[in-house]
Amino acid sequence: MRKCRRDRYFTLLLVPEGRQGVYRFLLPAWLCRVAAGLLVLAVVAVGATTGTLYYLHKRVAELRYLEEINATQARKITQMEEQARSLQAKVQEIDQLDARVRSLLGLGRGGGQPPEASRGGRLHPREQEEKIDQVQSMLESVASIAPRQEVKLRELYQATAAHLAYLAALPSHWPVQGPVSSFFGYRDSPFGRRGEFHEGLDIATEYGTEVQAAGKGRVTFAGWMPVYGRAIIIDHGFGLASMYGHNSELLVKTGDQVERGQAIARAGSSGRSTGPHVHFQVWLNGELQDPLKYLAAEGENGSAGEER
Repeated sequence: MRKCRRDRYFTLLLVPEGRQGVYRFLLPAWLCRVAAGLLVLAVVAVGATTGTLYYLHKRVAELRYLEEINATQARKITQMEEQARSLQAKVQEIDQLDARVRSLLGLGRGGGQPPEASRGGRLHPREQEEKIDQVQSMLESVASIAPRQEVKLRELYQATAAHLAYLAALPSHWPVQGPVSSFFGYRDSPFGRRGEFHEGLDIATEYGTEVQAAGKGRVTFAGWMPVYGRAIIIDHGFGLASMYGHNSELLVKTGDQVERGQAIARAGSSGRSTGPHVHFQVWLNGELQDPLKYLAAEGENGSAGEER
């Protein structure tokens, strides 16, 4: 290109290869300036488009990365929800066991309100991932502890139930109110001067007084015995049994289940007796025991045995 009339025109010469002749064009200066401006604008536009494409490509990559993170987190959340539901069911079972144990012990409902979960703002994906990992770790920890706690609570429930059953069966309730007229062991016979071994405890009372079971159990005998007249024997389980003799009337029959403190007879003087009283015996594994070892220090009906 050769400049012609610098202030007005530019001359453009075209020489075809292999042909004769030259083509000559006169281009106004303003057109050259417009072309140069358009070229600059084209370069700027290409640069801007390239930058925009790079930004969009980067943004798309970030969105794909976030989608992958969200998908991973969604799977983890689903797993945690399933684990949480399983733990919730396990916690409900443990709560039921706890309620049963507390009911056995006569205690009120335990525990307080669970703390509310914190409600923070929107978290960065990395922070959210860390939170999810922490929650997952806590759930796994609870999941590993819950079965052991359930086993311990079941063992506690069984041990408590067994102990309460033993306490209910223990013949520690005084059959009647009144003073002890004759203790367990050797004594002078009331029917002569010779000594004899007294196999139980004689509790003096009025004729017709209600005789109560010393503990929970099953009546294994209710009838007449040669020495003890109208008598009742109760098997309490745990190797324990008790006998109530010299009654005037029997209120239960063989095979009946009785509760601690339930009326089972009326006091009298049947059999070999010198007056109205209750002859009370206790056996442990078939061997006679001193009933005072089992009876409460003070009669639960408001009286106590006399001191020996």
